[in-house]
Amino acid sequence: IEKGILHEVIRSGDVGRYWARTAAYILFPYIVTETSAVLLTPNEMQSKYPLACTYLEKNRRLLENRENGAFKDAQWYRFGRNQNLGMWEQPKLLIPYMVTNLSAYYDANDNYYFINVTTGGYGITSDESTGSYLYLCGLLNSSLLDYFLKQVSTTFHGGYFAANKQYIEQLPIHAINFSNPAEKAKHDQMVTLVERMLALHKNLPSAKTPQEQESLQRQVESTDAAIDKLVYELYGLTEEEIAIVEG
Repeated sequence: IEKGILHEVIRSGDVGRYWARTAAYILFPYIVTETSAVLLTPNEMQSKYPLACTYLEKNRRLLENRENGAFKDAQWYRFGRNQNLGMWEQPKLLIPYMVTNLSAYYDANDNYYFINVTTGGYGITSDESTGSYLYLCGLLNSSLLDYFLKQVSTTFHGGYFAANKQYIEQLPIHAINFSNPAEKAKHDQMVTLVERMLALHKNLPSAKTPQEQESLQRQVESTDAAIDKLVYELYGLTEEEIAIVEG
């Protein structure tokens, strides 16, 4: 099947704090323009992706019989549900649905798609008026917001929590006042730290020796601690409150 018609997809376990990795693909018979997805016509499919077209034809009966034959029409190869299909190919924060710790990854240009909500998660977009994506990524991966989520979320077996919309939207996001130099300086410091974390996690899988892995892991831990310290400052926590969060 031609690579041009395949999209990388993410499941909940493929996303962690500052990282996302996947080897899964989905056949995606759509063209995305800006934020809308348009189904390829049979002629376009045959012209641009003949191998994919042949594969779909081999499975035509199976695809037509989905949902008690609801797909026995000219668009028999379309997705069953296509809400928000065109929304994924833009910068966004990926948050997995089932977590042991609140996790977010800044997808700047990977254009990852979640399979669905319950086995995947959410993509969050922002106009960045109250803080850049990198800043928001740091907040969402902080111990403080993780602590908050666990106070309001549903608990599941094995220490898992639901990070779904009704809980994510309750998270207290500290909005940056960019006209305040001190606030802007903290924002920029967060951006630098998160950029470092993203780079470190990108390098971790390719570390060749135990010494290199250990060095990178130490840098991850120290940068993580620096982000938590900055978040505590932004939210004005006392030493006693920090002890509660970390305890």
